[in-house]
Amino acid sequence: MIEEEAVVAAVEAGHVWIEKARRPACGSCASPCTSAVMGEFMGESLVQMEAKSLVEVAPGDRVVVGLDEGALVKGSFAVYLWPIIGLFAGAIMGKGIGAVFLSVSPDVAAIAGGLLGLIGSIAILKSAAGFSQEKLQPVVLRKVN
Repeated sequence: MIEEEAVVAAVEAGHVWIEKARRPACGSCASPCTSAVMGEFMGESLVQMEAKSLVEVAPGDRVVVGLDEGALVKGSFAVYLWPIIGLFAGAIMGKGIGAVFLSVSPDVAAIAGGLLGLIGSIAILKSAAGFSQEKLQPVVLRKVN
C-alpha cells in the first residue's frame, strides 16, 4: 500500500475530501534538474480528491491516505499499453484493408486505421468492468497525531 499524508477538507456520508500539496517527485534531491526547476517555477498547488474513510475524521485533521499499489500498477499498465496496441493494430489493419478493398493510399489507410484503433481501445478501457474508479480510490487509513 502506498501511503501519503494529507489534510481533510470536508466530510460527507461515507466519504471525505482530502487536500494534498502537489510537489515534484524529486523535491528532496539536492542536484538541480529540469523537474526541480519546473517545480520551483510552477509552485505548489493543492490537489483535492475524494477518499473512503476507515476512521472518523473532521475537517482540518491530518491523515494518512493509502492507495493499493497493485491497482495503481494495473491501471497504469492498461492506460498506457492498450491504446498503443490499438493504435498499431489499427494501423496495420487499416493499411491492409485500404490497399486491398479501398482504392486509397496505404499511408492514408494506415493513419485512419490507427486513429480508429486508438479511439476504439480508449472506448473499451472506459467501459471495461475491471478498470473501475473504485479500485483506484484512496482510503483514509489513520489520523496523524
